[in-house]
Amino acid sequence: MGRLLDILALVMLVLAVSALCGGVWVMGNRDDLGAVFLLVVGVALLRSSIDLLRPRSAG
Repeated sequence: MGRLLDILALVMLVLAVSALCGGVWVMGNRDDLGAVFLLVVGVALLRSSIDLLRPRSAG
């Protein structure tokens, strides 16, 4: 089960980087709403990926 979560976290990390890069690219095209959407999605995916990869406390 742990390996599956690691793979899922890695996929989410790649998607987060893609969304953040896409948000920056769309911002360059002056589409503010699309850029904000992609940046928010990227941040949410990045945070979720980090939460999955963070080791749990034993206590």
